[in-house]
Amino acid sequence: MKGRGISGSATVCGGNCDCAGRAGAGWRALWTLLAALLLLTPAWANRVLEDDAGHKVSLPDRPQRVICLSPSITQTVYALGAAGQVAGITDFTDYPPQALREKPSVGELLHPSLEKIVALHPDLAIALASMNSADTLRALERVGIPVFLVTAHGIAGIYHDTELLGRVLGREAQAAALLDQMHRREQAVRVRARGRRPPSVFLVLAMEPCITAGHNAFISEMIEAAGARSISTAIPQEWTRYSLETVLQQQPDYLLILRGVPFGLRDMQQHPVWRKLRAVQQGHVIVIDDRLQVPAPIAFDGLEDFSRQLQAQSR
Repeated sequence: MKGRGISGSATVCGGNCDCAGRAGAGWRALWTLLAALLLLTPAWANRVLEDDAGHKVSLPDRPQRVICLSPSITQTVYALGAAGQVAGITDFTDYPPQALREKPSVGELLHPSLEKIVALHPDLAIALASMNSADTLRALERVGIPVFLVTAHGIAGIYHDTELLGRVLGREAQAAALLDQMHRREQAVRVRARGRRPPSVFLVLAMEPCITAGHNAFISEMIEAAGARSISTAIPQEWTRYSLETVLQQQPDYLLILRGVPFGLRDMQQHPVWRKLRAVQQGHVIVIDDRLQVPAPIAFDGLEDFSRQLQAQSR
């Protein structure tokens, strides 16, 4: 039967239809639509922002697959409501707890796995200028992954990085609301401490050797904001060994230990030197929230908790 084969298709149509014309018009419409999408899709448009290291970084308008190369960066990004834009995190990310459950880790902070990062197909990596290794950052740039550096130093650094990451992630409105909230929380803590004598405190990070935080440590600034005075702030280093004999001479009102450390008041009471401190004899040891040392919005939770404990102790 003629007309059933491919060559006879014109015969089947009777030679009077405009199929070929409609097909050509359809393809032209499709290509027009694709061209419009290429011009209008914001994810493909780039912009340039300067990071905290002074580098001009070309970024997607709204990054969708971000690698957070430090726990503090992850916490800030989550606080901005951008969990859905995170593709990967690093080890030891404790806050928020759901981040560790939801997101794959690319390895340790100093030397994350380049292979794991690339496998996640990121469009941006956010790193700490002071922590992530230069080799890691260069390797990321070599494979075409833009790297944006932040500093996260001090309370002012938390505010700065929150505003900056809000711009990076296309979440300026959320950043503005979060900044307002954090400013109000800090001010409320400082107001509660106003008019009271600042108790002297000593942060014990390790008993033997005795290790504490110096003036440049972020946690020292948070201790001061809560209304206490650290006896080790004259030391410029962030983390330092400290003479136990000097602690005995200074006799701080309170000893501070971080939640989760492998020692406590009982260990100090049984130690031949630590037990000579009046703070140990009187049980004046405050266990502070470990969030107090995270340079991210969650630090204000730790600040409020420490402030409440100080107020309760001074009554």
